[in-house]
Amino acid sequence: MKKQIGNIIDLFYPRTCRVCGRMLLTHEEFLCLHCIHNIPRTDFHKKESHPMEQLFRGKIDIQDAYAFFYFTQHGDYRRLIHNIKYKGEKRCGKYLGSLFASELLKEGKLQDIDIIAPVPLHHSRERARGYNQSEWVAKGIADVIGKEVYPHLLCRRKKNESQTHKSLYERWLNTHSAFYVQETSKIKDKHILLVDDVVTTGATLLACAEALLKSGNCKISLLTLAITQQNNK
Repeated sequence: MKKQIGNIIDLFYPRTCRVCGRMLLTHEEFLCLHCIHNIPRTDFHKKESHPMEQLFRGKIDIQDAYAFFYFTQHGDYRRLIHNIKYKGEKRCGKYLGSLFASELLKEGKLQDIDIIAPVPLHHSRERARGYNQSEWVAKGIADVIGKEVYPHLLCRRKKNESQTHKSLYERWLNTHSAFYVQETSKIKDKHILLVDDVVTTGATLLACAEALLKSGNCKISLLTLAITQQNNK
C-alpha cells in the first residue's frame, strides 16, 4: 500500500535526480544510481597523504581527515552543495552524509568516533536559513555509525563576513577565535568528528578544532562532503 501511494505521488509530483535531472526510480533517493556511481570521489581515506590532510599539517594535530567528493565551480556536483546550503535541501545533506559514512565504515573508518559536532552557523544566519546544513550532514553520519550529534557543542562568537573572495590570511583572521566550546565536560577524553559541508582553505575547520583542543583533552577528526578542486593541485 505504501509503495502504491508513493507511485501515485511520483506520478503527479515526479522526484528528480539533483545532479542530472532524470526522474528517480522508486528505490532511488535524491540521486539516481548513475550519478551516485559517478560522484567525483576523493578516496582520501585510502591514502596516507592527501590534500585534506595537507591543509592542516603543521597547524593542528588531527587523527583523520575525510572529504567525499571534489567541488568544482562549474561541475555537475556543485549543485548538490548549493542546494543543501541555500535551497532548503537539508535532507539531501543528510542523505549524502549517510552515504559517505556507509562507504567509510566499510573501509574500517569512523569506528572509534565518540561524538559528532557540526560546524555551527551564527544564530542570525541559521535563523534566516532555517537550519544548519552541517548539522544535517552530521545527522546522516550519526544514523550510520550510531553516535550522538551535539549541534550546540561549538558556538560562534560573531557573524563572520563572507569568505568567498578573501585570501588565505584574511580567511584566518575572519575565523580566528570565532568559536568557543559551550559544554567542555562533554569533550574530555572523547574522539570528536567535526563536520562541515565543504572545505576550501580549512580556516573554519581549523578555528573549530583549535577551540575544541584548547577546551579539553580530546582527539579530532574532520569530515566534509566536498573539497574544492584547487586543493588537489
